[in-house]
Amino acid sequence: MMLDSTVTASSLSLLLVALATSGAGCLGAGASHEEVDVGHDEAAVCAGSPEWREGQWYDVGTVVNYQGSAYIAEHGNPGYIPTVSTYFWEPYSGCADGPDPDPAPGPGGGLPEKVVAGYYPNWTLSPVRIRDVNSNYNVIYLFAAKPVGGPPGTTGAVTWTPPGDGRGAATHLKADIQYARTHQGRKIILSVGGAGAGMSFPDRQKSQTFVDSVVGIYNSLGGFDGLDWNTFEADQAPDTAEMIWMSLELKRRFPGFIITAPPAPWNQRDKAFCEAMVQAGAMDYAAPQYYDGPDLDQQSYIVDSVDEWVSLLGPRHVVVGFGIWDQPNYMSIDEAIPTWNQLERNHPTLRGAFDWQIHTDEGLGWPFANRVGPLVRQ
Repeated sequence: MMLDSTVTASSLSLLLVALATSGAGCLGAGASHEEVDVGHDEAAVCAGSPEWREGQWYDVGTVVNYQGSAYIAEHGNPGYIPTVSTYFWEPYSGCADGPDPDPAPGPGGGLPEKVVAGYYPNWTLSPVRIRDVNSNYNVIYLFAAKPVGGPPGTTGAVTWTPPGDGRGAATHLKADIQYARTHQGRKIILSVGGAGAGMSFPDRQKSQTFVDSVVGIYNSLGGFDGLDWNTFEADQAPDTAEMIWMSLELKRRFPGFIITAPPAPWNQRDKAFCEAMVQAGAMDYAAPQYYDGPDLDQQSYIVDSVDEWVSLLGPRHVVVGFGIWDQPNYMSIDEAIPTWNQLERNHPTLRGAFDWQIHTDEGLGWPFANRVGPLVRQ
């Protein structure tokens, strides 16, 4: 995120090593019926993936079971029949022999219809436990994993340190994450980078090490639901081709895995990156950040900027980043509400909104969660 803060490191550090994996091929959009039939024969049901349902929206990368076989959404679609709409669905053989015992897919998978997200920084000494975060949040970002060796990373691996334990957040972290996912229906996303911690991926070896380390964190926490690319701040240009590969590899490993990014709303480099990621099926949404910079918190600027992002990515791939705080270049809740209402009038299918950050929102009495959240999800 754009906000710089002093991180108080907990003694609990999650170090990461995992098994390397190889990519899985897919049939192209123009595959013949004969080719599709062969793929259908090879693709067994994926344990843990839902049965296909007519009329339900499916995002790129979602894996479903249909008539005894597994299919992956190559393009977002409103529930087209997998065996008929072969442009939108491909037979999926990534779990033909059942899920890998280590790691196993997490519960559910895929995004909520409307996103109400918040960042959960790990530098807070006495944060709210994840299971006790206001129930209007359906996506929680764990902020943030950092590159080994400091930016831009020496090996490609990342580590994530739990928050302070003043209220038991660290002691109960793993159990609370799984409770939030399994019983509360929330999505937990690991954010990588932020606060100046950019990363570079000049070669596949470094990219593979990154994937392995994320899998290591996944295993250490018992599973989570996605990754947030927060790595292109300041002068760190994104290595788009490698970031696409890593994102698709994580989606392959974990059916329904969510990929997001919080770009600078004005930055042409960030726009090009997000557009390429969405077009490759490697990103579920971009969430431009409208705070912590001159005039970023102005409704007129946000409305015009979101128009541009929607024209670039489509409304279902755009989530709007708010900062609700009594500080310069942040909004009050009474400014945020009419801003969201105008955005929704302009783009009724806008994917949602996030708040920087959950701990501030709690300290203010949950204004974003309780007043903006219901507007987004209505």
